[in-house]
Amino acid sequence: MRDDTVNGGQRRVYLDHASTTPVLPAARAALGQWSETVADPARVHTAGREARYAVERARDDVAALLGTRARDVVFCGSGTEALNWVIYAACGLTPRSRGAWGRRLVVSAVEHTAVLDAARAATEKAGMELDVIGVDSCGLVPPFEIPTDTALVALQHVNHETGVLQPVAAVHEHCTRAGVRLLVDACQSVGVPIPPADAVVTSAHKRGGPGGIGALGLTRRFRLDPLLVGGEQELMRRAGGENVAGICAFGAAARTEAPDLSPLRDRLVRGLLEIDGVEVVGLDSERAPHIVCATVEGLKGEALLMGMDRYGIACNSGSSCSAERLEPSHVLLAMGAEADSSLRFSLGWTSTQADVDAVLDCLPRLVGDLRAYRTWD
Repeated sequence: MRDDTVNGGQRRVYLDHASTTPVLPAARAALGQWSETVADPARVHTAGREARYAVERARDDVAALLGTRARDVVFCGSGTEALNWVIYAACGLTPRSRGAWGRRLVVSAVEHTAVLDAARAATEKAGMELDVIGVDSCGLVPPFEIPTDTALVALQHVNHETGVLQPVAAVHEHCTRAGVRLLVDACQSVGVPIPPADAVVTSAHKRGGPGGIGALGLTRRFRLDPLLVGGEQELMRRAGGENVAGICAFGAAARTEAPDLSPLRDRLVRGLLEIDGVEVVGLDSERAPHIVCATVEGLKGEALLMGMDRYGIACNSGSSCSAERLEPSHVLLAMGAEADSSLRFSLGWTSTQADVDAVLDCLPRLVGDLRAYRTWD
């Protein structure tokens, strides 16, 4: 049995839901049901038809979440796979590619590494240009020009570190007028409506589904060559046997309405701002209800992260995919914020007022202790 306490019997607090959130009961039930059912949804026998019906019901649910048609939803191994897929297709690097869609990609400086690293690798291999758009001090992209030879614009909806919402709807209109496709990373769009785009990506494990399953939603004008070939699954758009259990659990999670976490977020923000030297990143911008990023003047994120863990509080510091390196956050660097002194607290469906109060009780003591130690340097 898992130990949910730390030394002294203090309850553990999980506030890293933006990395991954616990599986919802409905999703867990679907996962269990279909993990015990052996059936290929491509087969015409009864078991196969039942599996196909369950997969298509889940596709309907995820399509409703993404605001697109069910037949335009493709299930993938992860959100990262889906983002890479669209970027590599735009650069003409998929197995059945008919060529690049243009001569350059446009991305923001605060994208997730799944977008930035894929864009750098794909444009270099294809001999294309990569335009990285800077952001203001709140992390928002300003109005920008779209060159006529642009293959794709990539813009996240909710920033994975700060929770700041980008003006996706306005950018989509701009792209449509320019005749350019827009890819939106909506993996962190939990508890907020997902705006329209030509391609939208989400991930199950960010919203109460299991790991290892993501989805790509397309619009009617978006034709996409397959990234994986060798089978006719997903309407011949992604080869390989479907993850039936994961897809069905994803659908159950998509059907479950996210709780309103804004009261907990606001309570946390108010308490953080009372701590000397603490600033909340993107405070003056529209933000998602589940992510709060704070910087602590003069202290390193690694020390803060380890200290919070000793208090039994799981949170994050820096980019969610840089845990092994703990290098300064490229998102905060782009914003001109303290890039190596941040803590990210992210709420989820299991979060409570007691969790927030635990942070506000422990963090001032930790900051005081770390600053006291610095006086001996």
